[in-house]
Amino acid sequence: MKRWYLYAGIFLAVIGILIVVFPVFWVRLVVWMFGLASCAYGVYMIRFTRNILDGSDFDGSSFYKTIILVKSIVSIIVGLMAVIFPLAFGFSAWTAVFWLLIIYLFLAAIAGFYAASLLKDSGIDRKKYYLENLALIGSAVILIILSPKTLGQAIIRIIGIINIIAGIALALYDIFSFKSNDVEKVSKGEKSDLNPTD
Repeated sequence: MKRWYLYAGIFLAVIGILIVVFPVFWVRLVVWMFGLASCAYGVYMIRFTRNILDGSDFDGSSFYKTIILVKSIVSIIVGLMAVIFPLAFGFSAWTAVFWLLIIYLFLAAIAGFYAASLLKDSGIDRKKYYLENLALIGSAVILIILSPKTLGQAIIRIIGIINIIAGIALALYDIFSFKSNDVEKVSKGEKSDLNPTD
């Protein structure tokens, strides 16, 4: 029997300990991941979102495509800056990258809401695009919360502690479940010894 809960619990606990001990690294890792996500989002918009009106006679098609194209290019540029600048310039670049991402996310959400409003008479369901842009605002809020040094580290440490508690809980659950299964097997074996069959 593979003990996935035990392995998952140990993994979570170890990650939690690393988060608590090295909070600054994890805050920076979150920013770096936002940068990668921004690049991926830009590519996604060029590949899919920009082309939803292909073959359509909708009047606002070209303007919509222009907005999405600009948004996509800016998203890729900002994402690359968020990934490369901290590696190139070190600690001094982190604060600038934080606020660059925050400003970008808010502006991208505004542009996205406007672009979605252009689809009003196109017959395309706009709910997905509104939710997408709300997610951008939510991401900006997360970065704002993490941006002050002490508050950001405190939140990351809380996440680490939650990971440790969850990891220990999973490991204990696995251990006690494994023991109860062993006891059950032993009891069944004893019963079969007491009631031998010919």
